[in-house]
Order: sequence, then structure tokens, then C-alpha cells
Amino acid sequence: TDASRKFDKGLDPNTCMAAMNRACELIEEFGAGEVVGGAIDIYPVKREESRVLFEPDKINSLLGTDLSAKQMLEYLAKVELRYDEKTNEIVAPTFRQDIHRCCDIAEEVARFFGYNNIPTTLPRGEATTGKISFKNRVEAKARDVAEYCGFSQGMCYSFESPKVFDRLLLPQDDSHRRAIQISNPLGEDFSVMRTTSVNGMLVSLSTNYNRRNKNVRLYELGNIYIPKSLPLTELPEERMQFTLGMYGKGDFYDMKGVVEEFLGQIGMHDRLQYNAEAGKTFLHPGRQANIIYDGKMIGFLGEVHPLVTKSYGIGERTYLAVLDLPAILPFATFDRKYHGIARFPAVSRDLSMVVPKNIQAAELEKVIRQGGGAILEELSLFDIYEGEQVKAGYKSMAYSLVFRSKERTLEETDINAAMNAILKGLSDMGIELRQ
Repeated sequence: TDASRKFDKGLDPNTCMAAMNRACELIEEFGAGEVVGGAIDIYPVKREESRVLFEPDKINSLLGTDLSAKQMLEYLAKVELRYDEKTNEIVAPTFRQDIHRCCDIAEEVARFFGYNNIPTTLPRGEATTGKISFKNRVEAKARDVAEYCGFSQGMCYSFESPKVFDRLLLPQDDSHRRAIQISNPLGEDFSVMRTTSVNGMLVSLSTNYNRRNKNVRLYELGNIYIPKSLPLTELPEERMQFTLGMYGKGDFYDMKGVVEEFLGQIGMHDRLQYNAEAGKTFLHPGRQANIIYDGKMIGFLGEVHPLVTKSYGIGERTYLAVLDLPAILPFATFDRKYHGIARFPAVSRDLSMVVPKNIQAAELEKVIRQGGGAILEELSLFDIYEGEQVKAGYKSMAYSLVFRSKERTLEETDINAAMNAILKGLSDMGIELRQ
């Protein structure tokens, strides 16, 4: 009914007196009664006019139009929506109970402008290609390589006991002992923030060993916390560590292979070196090495010291590798260049040498690559021998060399020239061919 529609939209209480006067007028007009003067009006809180800030730019943005403020006000005046210049507001009479926000004003403007006159436009906005950060790509590659090589991911506590430094045989002046003290620790076992990821990995390996799990391989990507000063005056440095640990099947060279696989996957394979003088007290003195890339230390690996494995209750040889991701990121790259399949045949040569024990394989390989030049495609160490047939203080090392040119078939003179350059470089290091 008409009445239901009126009440559905709401009635203006301020029209009550006018309606009553009209009713009285009709009563007298039709002789239905006599009107007595005066009225009783109980209206404690009077309804005030609604006010909405006038924002032409916002209205145009909502409608997709380009109307002027003057044109909008002309439309609004037609429905008794007046403009207050002092406050820059649209004032709606009390019978307009649907005007409360800017979008309500925009609707009135749209009605008079004409819905059909509003132009059709496609939505506009900036769109970017979704991708993960470079740091996250490196971390994801670390996970992929570790899991491909049979490692399972673990997560260790960031809070540790200060006693772990003694378990790791760290000297009293070791920088790792400068740990951040927790002001409200749960107990002594969780009273400092870790400065190395080694303890957490060894605890995880120990737990698995005590539960009789065989051939365990674990990895962790987690932060260590290095204070810039003690007591703390600023936030510590947080460094993400890629930690690998294993016992059972596998040895030092297996762990080294996993490290090299990861570094190769992120484009770090051509300037990689190892320094056997790592000096890690928690690693075996003769089975450890710092990992060096382009002259900068990026991590270390080795067999855990027997005293340390005993203190953690691990009854097998245990191997660790720790890579410092902040040190790796400046060298990492995912750029790849395609190299076509070689069209010319390869030539192989074997090289057996008597080498002083203090010379590392990396030093030899550097000299061999320099002498071999562009035609040396590959070299691999296939034999190391120490025994009665080699004089004291020396060892026998044998390499397989593969030569190939991308431009033509190599001739014997090309191979001989490269071999002579290699032999000269080795001779300068005091290395002789094995007879």
C-alpha cells in the first residue's frame, strides 16, 4: 500500500505538526467538528538536518564522470539539497533520511546526469609480475639441493645454554662466546641467543642417533645472532646459516659434493677454493676446511671432532657444513648461458705427478687450468697414492685431462703446446712427473 511504502522509507517527524494542522483544517471544512486552539507536543530530541561534505572530485571518481561543481549543485538543488558555502557541506532536509555519505550525494548527481550518459571505461591500475626476492630464491635452491641429496629439514631453537661453548671446545676468547643474554629466560638451557648453528644441528643428530635412526641427513636454514656490542645498545646482526649435518653412509667428500652442488646451482663454481687451515676446534684437525670463494670465506665443512661427538652421544663419524648466506648472496647468480653441443672430437691425456704433501689439489688445478688455456675442457682427479713407492714428504696424484676446441679439430701440436705449458707451471712449483 501507499502507507507501507511511506513507512518503509521512513517518515519525517518534523512534518507531524503540519499534518495535524491539515487534518484539523479538513475537519472544520467538512463540518465534522470544531478545532480547539493549542497543541501538546512531546518531542525531546529534535531531528536535525543531515550534513555531508561536498567533494566533487570524489563524486567524479565514483561515477567516472567529469562534471563541474556548479553543475552538480544545480542537480542537487532540484531535490532540495542545498549547499552551505561556509562549511562546504550539502544540507539534506529531515525528510531525506537516505542522505548520509558522499556516495549518497553521488547517486543523486547520477540520477540527474543520466545513467546512460555515464561513459563506459575499462578499469585501470598498475600490475606487476609476481616473483619472490633474490634472497628467497637462493634459500629455495638450498632446500631443493639438500632434499635432492637426501637431507630432511629441521628447525632448532634460537635460545641455547652458555654451556654449549664448552661442549664445542671453543677457547675462552672465541668470538662465539659473546652471546646475547636473555633478560627473562625459561632457564639456563635457554638463556642466550645462539651465535652458531652447530650446536642445534648436533643436538638434532644426537636425538636421531639415540632413537636408533640410521644414516641420518639433516639441514637447517636459520639465523644466528651476532651482537654489535655488549651490553646491547642496538639490534644484533641476524645472519642466515645453511647448515648441513649427517652421520652413517657418507664421508667428508660426500658433504663436500653437496656443498659444491648447491654453489654450482647458484652460479658459484669457477672461483671456489678450500683452505685446510680452518682452525675449528669442534672439527677434526685433519678433516676440515674453510670454503673460500673469490678470496672471501663463505663457510666451512668437516668431520666433527671425536671428543665433541662423544659429548653429544653420537657413536658414529659425523660431518657438518655451514654456509653463511649473507656472504654468498653478492656472488650468487641465476643467469644461464646456453652452450651448444661440441661438434669437434675431444682428446684425453692422463697426468701423474709426484707432489709435495703441503700442496693442495686446488693449487694444482689452478696451474693446470692456466696452462691448458681455452682448449682444456675438463680435468678430474682420479688417484692419490702415498706409500713406499713415493719418497717421504710426497704423494702421487693423477689427473685426467680432456682437451677440445669449439672451432676446429685439435692437432697434436695444439695438445703438446698445452701440455708443455702445464708441465712448466707444475715444475715451477717443484712438482715432477711420476716415472
